[in-house]
Amino acid sequence: MPLMGAIYVGTSGLQTSQNSLNTTAHNLSNMDTQGYVRQQTLLGDKIYNTIKNATVTTSSQQVGLGVTYSKVRQVRDYFLDQSYRRESGRSAFYDESYNAMMEVEDLLDEMNDDASFNKAMTNFWSTIEELAKTPDDTTIQRMLVQNAQSFLTNATQVYEGLVDYQNELNAHIRDKVKEINSLGHTIYDMNNQIRAIEVGGIETANDLRDIRNKALDDLANLVNISYSEDLYGSIRVQVEGVDFVAGDYVYEMNTVQDTDTGFHIPYWEINAVAVDNTMKAGDNVYTAEDGTLLDITSARVFDMKALISSEKNTDVGQLRAMLYIRGDKIANYTDIPVKPEPPLESDYIGDPAGLETAKSRFLADMERYDADTAYYDHTIAQSVCMNIQAEFDQLIHNVVTTVNDILKDAADPVSGYMCDDDGYPLQIFKKVASDGYFRDETTGKYYVADASGNPILDANGKVQWNYNEEITYDDFRTETLYSIPNLMINPTLIREAGKMGFKKPDGVVDFDTAAKLIEGFDANIYVLNPNVTTKCSINTYYSNLVSQVANSGSVYKNISESQLKTVDSIQYSREQVQGVSSDEELTSMIKFQNAYNASSRYINVIDEMLEHIIVSLA
Repeated sequence: MPLMGAIYVGTSGLQTSQNSLNTTAHNLSNMDTQGYVRQQTLLGDKIYNTIKNATVTTSSQQVGLGVTYSKVRQVRDYFLDQSYRRESGRSAFYDESYNAMMEVEDLLDEMNDDASFNKAMTNFWSTIEELAKTPDDTTIQRMLVQNAQSFLTNATQVYEGLVDYQNELNAHIRDKVKEINSLGHTIYDMNNQIRAIEVGGIETANDLRDIRNKALDDLANLVNISYSEDLYGSIRVQVEGVDFVAGDYVYEMNTVQDTDTGFHIPYWEINAVAVDNTMKAGDNVYTAEDGTLLDITSARVFDMKALISSEKNTDVGQLRAMLYIRGDKIANYTDIPVKPEPPLESDYIGDPAGLETAKSRFLADMERYDADTAYYDHTIAQSVCMNIQAEFDQLIHNVVTTVNDILKDAADPVSGYMCDDDGYPLQIFKKVASDGYFRDETTGKYYVADASGNPILDANGKVQWNYNEEITYDDFRTETLYSIPNLMINPTLIREAGKMGFKKPDGVVDFDTAAKLIEGFDANIYVLNPNVTTKCSINTYYSNLVSQVANSGSVYKNISESQLKTVDSIQYSREQVQGVSSDEELTSMIKFQNAYNASSRYINVIDEMLEHIIVSLA
C-alpha cells in the first residue's frame, strides 16, 4: 500500500474511535434517564482496493482502506418489548381492580369494630330482640324507631359512598381518554421527526425513538395495543383492534355523557355517525359536547358485555378496568334477578285451568329470569361498584320489606290497631316516592310526577292527581321501589313512636307480631345473587357480603401480585438487554481510547517514514 494511502487507514481509526467514544459518553450521561435505551456503535470495513485479480489462487490480492462507522443502533429486543407491554397492561387492569376492592372495603369499614353501618344494624336487631320481651314498652318502641333511622342513615352513607366512588372513577375515565389521545399525538410527532431524520439512511434518530417507545409503554398500560413499524421508521398503532395512529392521522378517542347517569362513554370519533337532531336519544344515541346527536353503535371503544378473559385479552388496560369497575349505571336491588317459585298444585285443587295458567306464567317468568341472569353475569357481576351496590341495596330492601310486611299483616283497619289516623297500616319505613307518583304530604294524595318529583301537568295545566286506590297507596306494594335512595322513616312514628302500641284493642299485648319480627330476621331465605346457592338470613346477609368482598379482594390481590412478578421478570430481562451498565461502558471507553491511541501512533509512524524518505531524497 502507498504510504499516503496508509494515512487514510489511520484517519479512519481515529474517526471511528472518536465516534464510539462519543456514543459511550452519551450512554453514561443518560444512564439514569427514564426510557433511555443503550446505544451501540457498529463498525465495518471500508471498500478494498484490488491490486491483482488472481487466476490461480483462491482469492484476489486486495488492500483494505480502514474501518468505517456504519451505524449507531438501539439495543432492544422486539419480543421482550411486546411481552412487557401486553403484561404491563394486564397488570394495570388487575391492580386497578384490586384497588377498587380496597376502596369498597374502606367504604364498608368492616375492619373497624365500631363500623358505623354494622353497629347500626346490630343495634336495630338488638332493639327488635328487646321488643320481643316487652312489646308494649313505649321506650323500646321509641328506641326501635330511632335505631331504624340510624340504620337507614348509615346505609345511605355507604350507598352514597359507592356512588361517589363511581363518579370519581367517571372523572378519571375522561382524563385517561385525554391522556391516551396525548400519547397518540406524541407517537405521531415522533414518527414525523424520525422519518425526516432517517430518510437519507445516514443517521438513526435513537433519542427520538426512545421518546416514542416510552409513549408506547405508557399507552400499553392504559389500553390493549398492537403496533408495527414500516419501512420508513413510522409506527402504526391499533387500540382495541382499531387504528389509532396510522399514516398522517391520529384517530382520536372521545367521550359522550349519558344524560341519565352522567357517565362518560369512550367512543371513536371517526366511527360515530351524526343523526337528525329531531331524533330522541336512545341506547346508542348521545349528545356530543357541541350539541350534535351521535349514534355510537359502531363507535364504542369497549364491549362492556364481554366477559373478563385473559384468553380474549379483555383483561388488559387500566381504562377498561375503570369502566368495568364503574359500570354503566347506579345499581339497586332490582338489578339482581329473583328466581320465580313454581306453582304449588295444592293451591289449585279443583282448578286445573288455573294451574295450567300458573305453570305457563312460571315458564315465562323463568325465561325472563334466565335472560336477566345472563345480563347480570355480563354486566352487574363484572362491575365492582354495581355488584356491591345491588347486593347492599338488596339487604336494605329485605330488611325494610320484612319489617313493613309484618306490621301491615298485624294491622286491623276496623279497630284501628297498628293503623295511622287515616286508617292505613303503620309502616316504620316509607317511600319518598312511588313508581311514577310523588306524595303530597299535605293531602296525602299522589300526583303524576317526573323523575325529579315535579308534577306533570295535564292539557289544561292542572296537577294530575291519582285516584286509583291500588296505585295511590303504592307504599304497601313491597316488591317495588323500596330502595335506599327512595326510603325515609315514617314521620308519624318519629313524632309518636308509641302509636304502634303493640297492644290490641282488647288489652292483650301483641307478642306474636314482635316474635314474627325475630323470625323474619332469622329466616334463611335470601341469596346474595343468582350465582350463590347458599341461602342466608338478614342477620347473616351482611357478613356474607363482607366475606364476598374480602374473597374477591384476595383473588384480585393474588392475581395482581402474580402479574406484577411477571412484569418485573420481563422488565429485568429487558434491562439486561437495553439498560446501561456503567462498568460495561467504562470498559468500552477504555477499549475505544486505546484504539484511538493506536491509530494515532500508527499515523505518527507513517509520518516519520514519510519524513525519513523526504529527508533522504533531499
